[in-house]
Amino acid sequence: MFDISIRNGNIVEEDRVYKGNIYIKDGKIVLISGCEEPVTEVLSAALVMDAAGKLIFPGAVDAHMHIGEYQADFEDMQTSTMAAAAGGITTCIDMPLNLNSPSVLNPEIFKAKQERLSRESYVDFSMWGALVPQNLKELPGLNRAGAAAFKCFLSGGGNDFSAPDLGMVRIALKEIEAFNGLAGFHCEDYSITRLEREYVVKNKINGRQAFLNSRPLVSELIATQNILFLAGETKARVHICHVSHPKVAALIEKAKNEGVDVTAETCSHYLTFSEEDYLEKGCLFGCAPPLREPAAREGLWDYVARGVLSCVASDHSPGMPYNRDDRNQPTYESGFGISSVQTVFQTVYDQGVNKRGFSPNLLASCLSANPARRFGIYGRKGAVKVGFDGDIVIFDPEKEWRVDAKQLFYKQKITAFDGLSGKGLPETVLIRGVPVFRSGKIQTEKGFGRFVPVQK
Repeated sequence: MFDISIRNGNIVEEDRVYKGNIYIKDGKIVLISGCEEPVTEVLSAALVMDAAGKLIFPGAVDAHMHIGEYQADFEDMQTSTMAAAAGGITTCIDMPLNLNSPSVLNPEIFKAKQERLSRESYVDFSMWGALVPQNLKELPGLNRAGAAAFKCFLSGGGNDFSAPDLGMVRIALKEIEAFNGLAGFHCEDYSITRLEREYVVKNKINGRQAFLNSRPLVSELIATQNILFLAGETKARVHICHVSHPKVAALIEKAKNEGVDVTAETCSHYLTFSEEDYLEKGCLFGCAPPLREPAAREGLWDYVARGVLSCVASDHSPGMPYNRDDRNQPTYESGFGISSVQTVFQTVYDQGVNKRGFSPNLLASCLSANPARRFGIYGRKGAVKVGFDGDIVIFDPEKEWRVDAKQLFYKQKITAFDGLSGKGLPETVLIRGVPVFRSGKIQTEKGFGRFVPVQK
């Protein structure tokens, strides 16, 4: 007897949708009837779920999520991974943040954080390591410890994440290429953003437009192009994080066509909102790189559809209500970062499928298979196929929703997505064949999530 069967659902692959029954045993998908021919037999299982009229997606892999450890008041590992589970994200790849102290600089810190996540997380997880000027000698050890990739903030930041120069980046890429690792970059040129911010603060130039002006598109273009040049020379594998504009995507497409081993992501907020939302509604819509003009949002969708921006991530980055409010403080003293992990799946579906006419197959690619491939966990994660983990999202395409921040699992009940409405919602979420979210409630306990090592 099987542990669980999911019957009569419409299974979404990257290139097709077909009706089938899924059977799971010991956490793995062991049989899919209807995969090659129509369903002719129904087999017994301890738990049976009827998914008639529903879409069956592979659990999403969020390649860029800050799992709230950096400031406990902002978020914690439990609430952020509960939100992920409720949103259909079954594997999170934890991203170090410039607020972390200490950051994931060496194998010892990596292992300690892995152990904490193993005690706290509701979803499976992999982890990025840090890439900073002071830890170049630690990169091979971090790789052996299981780091899926290495994050570098070209924009600089706080604590351990000082801005590197290009010489250091070049050395790091050579080191990472030697063990076939993956380097990821926040691409904003620090020499530009630093001077722009200093000018705003020194002259007390308040206002939301001043924030947008302080992080101009040219800084993202310059930083991205520099990384692409260095990746081409060193032959290193690189990943460009949170692309905000189609002009940046165009640089990436050109480099890909020239043989550079580069992938890139954008985020649900860049595909949904624009700078007009930030200017009108405030700092809950603040992020870096910032939201761009409405035409840029539409242009990004084209690059997602064509696979140039192969991953869509959350860049989940929570904050405190007072720190996302510029009504009682200058805008330049307000924080930025968007809480979004619970709403990525439903938002991308509604914005992409309902509003722009893309196939549901696009979500199977950009939310699941592509990030799983790039970060070395495909074969276990990323698809509804025999031999893969039973990570499944039973999705109701007709369910209407309106985001209510107070009902989300975040510790701080704030998000730019508050009030957004649409249609299509995760109904039941399984990880390794176990329902972790069902009927609006978390079904498992903290520590259910497991570390997913990169397949070398």
